[in-house]
Amino acid sequence: MARTQRFDAIVVGGGPAGSAMGWALATRGIKVAVVEKAVFPREKVCGDFVEPAGLRILEHRGCIPQLDLGKRLPITRNRVYYEARLPYHGEIPYYDGAHGMPPHGYIIPRDQLDTVLLQNAEDAGATVFRGAAAKVLEREGDSNILFARQGKEELRLEAPVIVGADGVQSMVAKTKDLRRTDRRHIGASQRVYLDNLEIEEGEATIWFDEDQIPGYGWMFPMTGGRANMGIGLLTETCDRFGMSVQHCFRDAVERLRFRHPGCRNARVASKPLGGAVHMYGGITRNHFDGGILIGDAGSFVDPMTGEGITQGMESAILGAHSVALALEAGRFDEAQFASFERDFRAYFDPAMRYLVLLAQLLRNRHFHESMFIGTRKGFERAQVQRSFGEISGTSFGGLNVQPLAMTGQLLWSLAEHFLRGGAAAFVDAISGRGFTGNGAVEDLLAWQRGWRASTAHDLGWHLSWLGDIVRAMGTLGPSFLMDENPRLRGPIAFLEAQS
Repeated sequence: MARTQRFDAIVVGGGPAGSAMGWALATRGIKVAVVEKAVFPREKVCGDFVEPAGLRILEHRGCIPQLDLGKRLPITRNRVYYEARLPYHGEIPYYDGAHGMPPHGYIIPRDQLDTVLLQNAEDAGATVFRGAAAKVLEREGDSNILFARQGKEELRLEAPVIVGADGVQSMVAKTKDLRRTDRRHIGASQRVYLDNLEIEEGEATIWFDEDQIPGYGWMFPMTGGRANMGIGLLTETCDRFGMSVQHCFRDAVERLRFRHPGCRNARVASKPLGGAVHMYGGITRNHFDGGILIGDAGSFVDPMTGEGITQGMESAILGAHSVALALEAGRFDEAQFASFERDFRAYFDPAMRYLVLLAQLLRNRHFHESMFIGTRKGFERAQVQRSFGEISGTSFGGLNVQPLAMTGQLLWSLAEHFLRGGAAAFVDAISGRGFTGNGAVEDLLAWQRGWRASTAHDLGWHLSWLGDIVRAMGTLGPSFLMDENPRLRGPIAFLEAQS
């Protein structure tokens, strides 16, 4: 029988969220174990993009020198394609260097990033079990007992607190009946590395194709003509319309060679890897008797972009505060860990609830024509009106989401569009030219076609979708009036303000 090793807390999973939890607890003097099934370095399905808020956390953890960021390309610009059209090409308007964040992001492959972060947790004092697969989790009284296998050795770890940071297939979440299965909030992705590129340094590329909505593709450049390239789709849409992520991915590689002048000679340089993400809108509960869920295990993923590196680390820092409070109080019941739920809701909800609403609106593929036209026009406006990109652009990867300001910009843009279109139609009519097509009329007709197609295809699903939109709107509450997202100042400043 394996010898029992006792800790104050056990973290299952050593990715960005798990390592951040290990670091945050160890720096508090808490005896913590991090159990990671892989032996790093290892590859991970991910866009590899670390946004400015994530870099701020890495700076605080002291990881910047180990990551050799000076040798990497700072991402400051973006190129946005809608099929072959290029409605936006320029600086990322909401990267402004506010509150200790750099005015750029970096592409850091996960085999490098995760290795450094896990070592950072170990250097801070965490005990790290590498190559240790968690098998069984039991609860006896106030203790969690984790059985794991490390090579030929059986491990038996015991602690009053367990933290699930073990990804979308979380064993901890499954044991606590908290694993997410709602395909409205699950994305599927595939990515590869490309070589032989001739692209502008520091310029990311994203694209939208009408036959792959809701979803998008990305290409994030690195040095030496290499880039991380991939696509993400909503699994619900794939199920309902028979869409294949693998097929769409193959199309995306060929389309990228055609649409991007620097990718004509692109060469696939790695095996495609596929995976899933559980997005924020699917969260039910992330606390239970004896512990919490963080990172991908807790669905801390942006519902619009699928980004989760920064959100995972943020959830860990918030969660470490709740773990420390539980250890201090000597209480480990579900009610005690409800403090984590309150903290992450106060921190994430003000922006995420609005992003969940936008994601719900985009779920209905029957409106692909309207969505494609409408979102493209948003990027076109951002190209000529920086303030539009600074505010409404945050819906796709920005930090300071301001729901009221964003809604105002979008409604005003729609009003201008339809007023111009209506005036043009009136002039055509009184001039004797009769009805002629114009942008506003065509957009209304596209919306009408989408509505008819949706109700004809599956009226029950259509009504359910409308109900989801109404419920998402009902959750906004006072956050709709927010003019500064709590995430703008970061989780550490947020906790300091709470104390």
